[in-house]
Amino acid sequence: MLYRDLREWLAKVEEAGELKTLPGVDWNLEMGAIAELYPAYAVLFDSIKDYPAGYRVLVGLLNSLKRSALTSHLPLDTDRSNFISAWRERLRNLRPLSPVEVGSGPVLENVKSGKEINLLDFPVPKWHELDGGRYIGTADVVITKDPDEGWINLGTYRVMVHDRDALALYISPGK
Repeated sequence: MLYRDLREWLAKVEEAGELKTLPGVDWNLEMGAIAELYPAYAVLFDSIKDYPAGYRVLVGLLNSLKRSALTSHLPLDTDRSNFISAWRERLRNLRPLSPVEVGSGPVLENVKSGKEINLLDFPVPKWHELDGGRYIGTADVVITKDPDEGWINLGTYRVMVHDRDALALYISPGK
């Protein structure tokens, strides 16, 4: 069974004692420093300085084996060996899912398009003092598909917000 949405998953993580919720944090350098202080927890930053109530940032989603097991619907006390075995078995039996378009749902609660889009509306953190800017996608998977040949690439890239409607990332060839 999948989780209906992030809210449901967060409730389960909190129930398991794996969530720290911290209000009143500054997006400028504080989030990065605090996240390093709580490496074993998922950390939910709430009431972020300079942003309206309800704008939150979640970090460290899968930094623990317990949360990875919870996310995978495995027993919370699953050890590393059994976790890896369970995932190997799942991958052996993996069948692609076709996308399904939906007309409603949590993912469609807040939609902006065209000139309404402003990336600076989001409390994107500046994680470290020497960072060139504010970054999203520091622990993500970017999936790209070559339009001509059809091959697929998965990679982890830091994505820097440049202004209200521009992002940048560097994809290193061959890496």
